[in-house]
Amino acid sequence: MCNRSGGLIARAIESLGIPTVIIMMYKEMADVVKPPRTVHVKFPFGRPMGEPNNTAQQKVIAQDALNVLSTCKTPGSIIELPYRWRRENYESIAKDKMYSL
Repeated sequence: MCNRSGGLIARAIESLGIPTVIIMMYKEMADVVKPPRTVHVKFPFGRPMGEPNNTAQQKVIAQDALNVLSTCKTPGSIIELPYRWRRENYESIAKDKMYSL
């Protein structure tokens, strides 16, 4: 799904009282669409959850995004995740954050 559609859908869902978080690679689009909560990753387009078959990476990204639901109280917030494409040890990150893989 494109960033613009995701942001618009998130706003519609939030209007029903259901909290949402969007994972985006195009931060400027989040400034335009203004989804309720955005997690920004500096990954190649089409790979918001990371590399194919890298389940540790995908679980860390998903868990970080879910954590934003409980910690981010300011509407329109954009949270930058620090991860770099193909340069992180996600098994170690998950262990440090106590995420179960």
